[in-house]
Amino acid sequence: MIHLRNIIAVIVLIAIIYGVTNYAGQIQEQIGVKGASTSRAQEIAGKIGNDVGSQVDSAEKQAMQLKVSDIVNGLSRFQRIPQDTNSIKEFVQTQIGNVLQSGNKKK
Repeated sequence: MIHLRNIIAVIVLIAIIYGVTNYAGQIQEQIGVKGASTSRAQEIAGKIGNDVGSQVDSAEKQAMQLKVSDIVNGLSRFQRIPQDTNSIKEFVQTQIGNVLQSGNKKK
């Protein structure tokens, strides 16, 4: 009896899912789906355009205020990256060598 109820419940769920997936589009077409009005959409688009414009203006002002010395300092930092990586590599190699040497001394 319990198995029969479970089977019926599964069949009903499958039928509901089938009905929703196949007929949802037709029901929406018959009822009609209401969306945002065109004027509201244009208002939102205008606000977004103004916000983006103000952000671009702000970025432009910041770019104009950059000094040549700031740019040179930034470039020198990028030039030091390979030196830093070589230093890290040498440090790691030294540490590994020390560990291996201390291991050989214990034997």
